[in-house]
Amino acid sequence: MPWRLARQTETPTRWGSSEGGDPGADGGGAEARSVRCECCGMAEECTPTYIGRVRERFQGTWVCGLCAAAVTERQAREPALSVAGAVEAHAAMCERFNSTVRLNPKLSLASSMRDIARKSGQHRRRSIDGAGAATATAPSACGGDKLARAASTCALPYV
Repeated sequence: MPWRLARQTETPTRWGSSEGGDPGADGGGAEARSVRCECCGMAEECTPTYIGRVRERFQGTWVCGLCAAAVTERQAREPALSVAGAVEAHAAMCERFNSTVRLNPKLSLASSMRDIARKSGQHRRRSIDGAGAATATAPSACGGDKLARAASTCALPYV
């Protein structure tokens, strides 16, 4: 699979010109090496200094730039979530994505539709619970002889 084909470089490459570039430009660690994201598996070439800063920020875990943005966004949405928790949640989501969508897109579409239907049902149940218990009324245009909800939840106009 293409996202797992990248391999570690055996010989580090130098940034800059063929004469050595500027070795002090990034704090002395001018040798680039390949490192793999622990969430999505994508490989990037980075300097050891940069790798150290990223691992320090994400508590010892190397994450690529895209995953770092996703983890930061998740923390913004859920402030109580720790960095390690956000990285772990994102890694689980990436693993689920790579094991379903990439392997069988049709199955992924079916499971996504199931999830949408499940969330919609949960939303309906919450709105019924919030509006009060269902009451028995005369047959409505959308409910038939079943227990009808409040008239405001009926999609069809009252006749």
